[in-house]
Amino acid sequence: MVVLDRRIDVRRAAGDYLEGFRSGVRSDDSDVGRLERVGTRFVGLGLLVFIAVMIPVAIGRAGLTATWWTPLSMVLVAGPPILMVIVTFRPVPRGLVPLAGACSIGYIAATLLWFVAWNGATEPERWAVWLVQFPPVASIALVLVSRTRWALAHLVVATLLVHVANQLGRHGEVHVSQLLSAPLTITLGGVFVAVAYATTRNVWSLDARRADMLAAAATAAADMAAEAERARFAALIHDNVIAALLAVRSGTPDPRLIAQAAAALDELDRSDEADHGPVGAAGFSSRLREIADTVSDQVHCHLVAPEEEPMYPYAVMSAISESTGEAIRNWRRHAGPGTRCEVAAEFGPDTVRVLVRDNGIGFDPAAIRPERFGVAVGIRGRMETLPGGSAEINSAPGRGTTVVLDWRRP
Repeated sequence: MVVLDRRIDVRRAAGDYLEGFRSGVRSDDSDVGRLERVGTRFVGLGLLVFIAVMIPVAIGRAGLTATWWTPLSMVLVAGPPILMVIVTFRPVPRGLVPLAGACSIGYIAATLLWFVAWNGATEPERWAVWLVQFPPVASIALVLVSRTRWALAHLVVATLLVHVANQLGRHGEVHVSQLLSAPLTITLGGVFVAVAYATTRNVWSLDARRADMLAAAATAAADMAAEAERARFAALIHDNVIAALLAVRSGTPDPRLIAQAAAALDELDRSDEADHGPVGAAGFSSRLREIADTVSDQVHCHLVAPEEEPMYPYAVMSAISESTGEAIRNWRRHAGPGTRCEVAAEFGPDTVRVLVRDNGIGFDPAAIRPERFGVAVGIRGRMETLPGGSAEINSAPGRGTTVVLDWRRP
């Protein structure tokens, strides 16, 4: 039965969504994605503020090292957070994990190079090395992009290295008693790292719960549809099939009984939407235009019905038009302001092809989140349950989206 098959497809689509979420695939339309975007932007700006405040210290302590170290350390420490902040303002942030790692590596590399550049001079002031004020900050960025082990390693290694360097810059040697400030810095930094970790875990939990709820809703809706289909078939069997069988008598068949049996078979072959007759290309085009106009009056339609009027099952028009509407609604919600959407249709005797194109921000179809439920069920699921139907979604970040809906008469 069509609806029973649809129940299986809906469950499969919901399961694929849930599996994609749990495997770590995420995008900016999820709570986790938004946390990464906003959190790393905040951490990057925080790093830049620290650097700006410490510029006078860096200039004042330039005499402790070779001339190349101060400008190089500025580039190593400031470069990654600048790029990270810029990326968070893009429509689809990419590369936040490598950039958070680059913040950590840049800080540690600048600290290690200090030992190479140090000329043996000392400065008894509290801050002999300008990096000593903010070793834990990059750890917070790593936690926000779900790299907690990296964050803890950076917190310990960076803090110990910079405190040893600071001791050498102040006293020319390491005083173990004064080096106890390093564990204190690790502890204080660890508090902020722990808060960031707890926040990230809570957001992950909320997203996972939402994915479970969507999967459960999809399954419940499919079960209700299947139950309705079973009830319809039970009524048909009782009212048509059994009635026809009970009316059978020996001898020459009654013509009315033959007609009744044929009607029962036809009724069993009908789908939920079979109350409607076949639809011509002109009516098909009108329906597509009506749906486009309902969603937005800015959709450009190129719908030309052929001179010959091929007829299509109503279920074909219903599935393709509803999928088209979902694609247009996705453009309206996600493509961004100032973008265009076009709908084009080609009608053949035994084929229909509808293309929905936009020039929006695009997305990665392999990274669809549970919140984009309409793509898997509203477009792909609907077309795949239509005999002879298929859907293809072509998109990439920054390159717009094209949805291709095809039907070929089985």
